[in-house]
Amino acid sequence: MPAALELSEVMPGVFELGLPIPFENGTVNAFLLPKDGIVDLIDCGMNSDESVEILRTAIREVGGPAARVRRLVVTHIHPDHYGAAGLFARDGAEIYLHRLEVPMVHPRYLDIEQLVAEVGRHLEVHGVPEADAEEMRDASRAMREFVTPAEVAVELDGAETLEMGRLRLRVEWTPGHSPGHVCLWDPRDRVLFAGDQLLPEMSPNIGLHPQSTPNPLDDYLGALDRLLALQPRRVLPAHGHPFEDAAGRIEWMASHHGRRKLQILEIMGDSEMTGWEVSIGVFGVRKHIYEKRLALQEALAHLQSLAVDGSLDKLADVGAVRWRRPR
Repeated sequence: MPAALELSEVMPGVFELGLPIPFENGTVNAFLLPKDGIVDLIDCGMNSDESVEILRTAIREVGGPAARVRRLVVTHIHPDHYGAAGLFARDGAEIYLHRLEVPMVHPRYLDIEQLVAEVGRHLEVHGVPEADAEEMRDASRAMREFVTPAEVAVELDGAETLEMGRLRLRVEWTPGHSPGHVCLWDPRDRVLFAGDQLLPEMSPNIGLHPQSTPNPLDDYLGALDRLLALQPRRVLPAHGHPFEDAAGRIEWMASHHGRRKLQILEIMGDSEMTGWEVSIGVFGVRKHIYEKRLALQEALAHLQSLAVDGSLDKLADVGAVRWRRPR
């Protein structure tokens, strides 16, 4: 077994595998569910030689030397979860993806020019200076080298029951981090395969942008409430280690976003501000291109939630979107 193979059996018949993320010092967890020489997967990591080799080695380790991948359920199309999907589809794996993720694949990873233009307009109306906007607009181009898109065999809505390895898992649609993000729920053992929805140490980025839902923060919080009602006994996240206090973590997430909304209201006072100005007020001046983009998206998601609940006015015309307290 290679030294890089971080493979552990986290419950009977379920193996967690840490896969490297090439552009950061971190890993993403894929889950392997073997049965009779067949391996079903939850997420597949990025399309990098190192990550794919590790995953293929793990498939043989848990399923036998002739093991093949039958089903690959992708929680969402971010590169660290979806990147290698096309490689496994070519080998005969069936790709399962929520239907709201499907139309985002082509503009994000194949014909990107229209999306780049939409992002540019989005940055402009939210007050991003031209120098920053030009850099942020093109940020997604680099991600394409880590993604091989796949034809989808089964489009999910949520509420489907899937046979994965020796388990029967129910699809839970949990939008917010991405419009078609899904978790998988094992009702027998009350185990949640959480994707990026519920993480033990981080808050997933919840951002308003051209490919998001119109109110992603409220979508995310509503999905957390639905997961809380399931009363998970154990959570298997896409980043970090398994944990058991789902209720405590959900409470922390809700409180975190509530505090962030109050922080934004305090920063704004009686001023009228752009999303860019608010993002700097909340997160400071970020140097890294991806940090700039994520900070803006996160600020906009909270501003939109505040506008929806009536705490802010959202003033929009052809040139700009600005935010202020109701007068």
